[in-house]
Amino acid sequence: MRMRFLLIPLLLAGALAGCRGLPALSGVAAGPPASPLPVRFLLSFDDGPSGAADDNTTARILETLARNRWQRHIKAIFFIQTRHPAGGATEIGRALIARLHREGHQIGLHTASARGHINHTQMPLAELDRTLDDGIEDIRRHTGDVPRFLRPPYWAYNAATVARYEAHGLTMLLDDVSLGDGKVHGYTSNPQARSRIRANLRRSARQIEAGDLPALDGYLPLVVTMHDTNPTTAQHLEDYLGMLIEEARAAGLTVDKTPFVAPGSEIVRVANLRGNRPSYAQHAPGAIYR
Repeated sequence: MRMRFLLIPLLLAGALAGCRGLPALSGVAAGPPASPLPVRFLLSFDDGPSGAADDNTTARILETLARNRWQRHIKAIFFIQTRHPAGGATEIGRALIARLHREGHQIGLHTASARGHINHTQMPLAELDRTLDDGIEDIRRHTGDVPRFLRPPYWAYNAATVARYEAHGLTMLLDDVSLGDGKVHGYTSNPQARSRIRANLRRSARQIEAGDLPALDGYLPLVVTMHDTNPTTAQHLEDYLGMLIEEARAAGLTVDKTPFVAPGSEIVRVANLRGNRPSYAQHAPGAIYR
């Protein structure tokens, strides 16, 4: 009986400690430091904005970025579909584009075709040029600014498409970490989110250790991709942010005291550092839905 009463305070102490952060990974210990420099995450979101009138996923993500337990007022780069009939072409979608800009996020181009999420490598170059012009003008009209960055649909690009991006003043930005939440086959759950984060960050740790990733002002930026049109992502974004921090530490990486890139001007510097550099891209060209 005495042993039972002695154990109760210990169990309570452990429970209270667990409330202060994510629980430790079961059976996973942090590895040796891959670099003396800390990492910081640049969050990016693809495919939006949502045009939904109720429970809008893009709006919910904006609220979580502004208020969460990891870092307040996180800024991100949103690669948008300006003419998607269920998104950027709707009144709600256009209002969200303006809100993204007003709240200090960066807006990049994903697609500008009413046909939707079209592979650029399968477009005639004349059509690609037309959609790039349209997308740039759409974003300028809604925000007053010209976009600087682009992420190609399906991560599909080649020398010809990259040359067209550059001719339009656009820098292609890929990523280091993807939650794989883009493709929806009638469901939006993502039970493999943590394992994908873990695998990607372990690969990034190896690259950092080899000196293959560039630093910026005393930290190593890692680009993360999610999709603001996915309801599960919108619902669990705060948990995903914690997973990024926890899994980075488990991979032997030091996480910066400011884990996520902000303000918007810093996003521009990171995207310029990491853009148009195939040697830093984690994914080979191809029709991969991210």
